[in-house]
Amino acid sequence: MATIAYDRVISKKKHAQGSDLARFSKALEKQLQDEYEITFSLGQLLLTRRQELQLSQSELADETGIPQADISRIECGKSNPTIKTVEKILDALDLKLIVTNK
Repeated sequence: MATIAYDRVISKKKHAQGSDLARFSKALEKQLQDEYEITFSLGQLLLTRRQELQLSQSELADETGIPQADISRIECGKSNPTIKTVEKILDALDLKLIVTNK
């Protein structure tokens, strides 16, 4: 099976409208955008709470055992942390994760 470069897949200009590849490209682009928004929003929430508690990233890293660089990437929305990592950070920031139906 041939591998298609990511930038070729998401570029709408390179696919005939209505083609399977164009539909896949649009769906992939939407999924990536949705994931980014969730990740970025989570990072902003954690950053805001950490600052409210007047904790540095290094202090949060010491408390959670998560490397400071990882905390920075999470806060910037450049990382998709595992649930376990999120739980450690939420616990240190005295926050709770609640999952509900839409």
